[in-house]
This record gives sequence, structure tokens and C-alpha cells, in this order.
Amino acid sequence: MEKKIPLNIGLEILENPDIVRFNEFRFISPHFGFVNSFAKIESNLITIDQPYRIKEGRIAVIKQGYARVLINLIEETFQPDKLLLIVPNSILQIIEVSPDFDMQMVAMDAEFLSIAGKDNFFTHLSQLQKNLILSLTSHEYDLFKSYFALIWNILQEPTFRREAIQYLLISLLCNIEYLVKNNNQKEQSCQTHQEEIFQRFISLVNAYSKKERNVSFYADKLCLTPRYLNTIIRQTSQQTVRGCVKTLAQPLLYFTV
Repeated sequence: MEKKIPLNIGLEILENPDIVRFNEFRFISPHFGFVNSFAKIESNLITIDQPYRIKEGRIAVIKQGYARVLINLIEETFQPDKLLLIVPNSILQIIEVSPDFDMQMVAMDAEFLSIAGKDNFFTHLSQLQKNLILSLTSHEYDLFKSYFALIWNILQEPTFRREAIQYLLISLLCNIEYLVKNNNQKEQSCQTHQEEIFQRFISLVNAYSKKERNVSFYADKLCLTPRYLNTIIRQTSQQTVRGCVKTLAQPLLYFTV
């Protein structure tokens, strides 16, 4: 069975009313977007088993249900105790979703976060191509839900209060950063050496795959032999280095012609 080419998803596509209906549950602008309820909007864009490259960054909290998703070829489960931070250019593919699945999500690009260097944490994650799937306590979950509720309420005002939203997002990211730092030792102990290499490999592919498809190029960048790199990538993602590069590079090449 032939693999599907990943499709690009950006805010400019989501503005199209023919693709996403029931706009009262979302807010879309050129550099920022907010979906208050995925369950209450209609969209013919997202389908099961179709990979998508996410153009902007995403932060989401799961309200109910669950979804099994491949993120950069690694399977994750989205459920109500999770906070998601997905960096730009990640590839997502939905494997399974429960009928009651719902979440709130904010999307933003680097330009929207460029406030006096306050986007350092998000920029750092983007450069590493590092996504965060964080487990939350009930208190932490309520805290992040309150951020989303406040942002949504401000978006209901007649005038778009850009700076108010920007600083709320910066505050939201700062709280995520605190959460990551407090759990950093646990996260480091859970992440294997193979997973660390895979994350670095994904970052390199996103940076160089328009011009570089050679296995030895990525192996040299990681100071590994091509054979060892292939072994690690296959064990982590069930694909070869060439297969990963092809999968991750296709939408970049297709949409920059």
C-alpha cells in the first residue's frame, strides 16, 4: 500500500469556511488561532491515517475522550490529563479517535510570539524539534484550563486585543516551562539515548531535507555511523533513515515548488 503524502495545515487554510464550519467555536487570524471545541465544529480537512505537517505551533488541553496520534512517527495518546505543545513543522497522523473526543487548542507562529525576546522557550523547543506531551495533576489541569477560558473570553470582545493575547500566551508558555523544569530530572531519566538521537535526527531532517537525502549526511551530523543511525531510527520509528527523510521531507518539497 502506497504511503500518503503529508498535507500542510496552516492558519490560512483554516480560515476557509468551506473547510471548517461553525465559526462561533473558533477564532482565526493570519498569525494566531484558537479553537474552543473541536467536537462542535465541522471540518472535512482532518481524516484518519492521513499525515499532516503542522505549519504553526500548537498548545492544547484535552477536554474528554482520547486520540491515538503519530507525532513525527512516534505514537502518543491524547487524553484528558495531558497538555500538548507541538512545535512548528511537526507531522501528525491520527490513528484512532474516540467518538467523544474534544479539546481546546491555540495556534501561533513565531511572529506572534516575538515580544522582547519572551519566546525563548518556544524557540528553543522548535529548534530541537521537541514536542511536549505532559501529564498534569488535577490542579495543573484546572490552571491551564483557566488560561484557555480567559483567552477565549477576551477573543469575544469586539476588538482583537492582540497584546493581551500575546502576553497571556507568554505567561502560558512560562508556566509550561516551570512545569518542565520541575519534572526535568524525571523526564531525562525516562528519555532513552535512542529517543534523544531520534529527536536530534528529526530536527536535522526539518532543517536540511530540502537538499539532503543521503543517510551519511545525517549520520555525520550526529557523529554516528550510517549503519548505527539506521538501527536506532528503525527501532524508534519502525522506518529506515531514508524512509523517515522521505516522509518528513515530502510536504516541504511539495509546497515550496
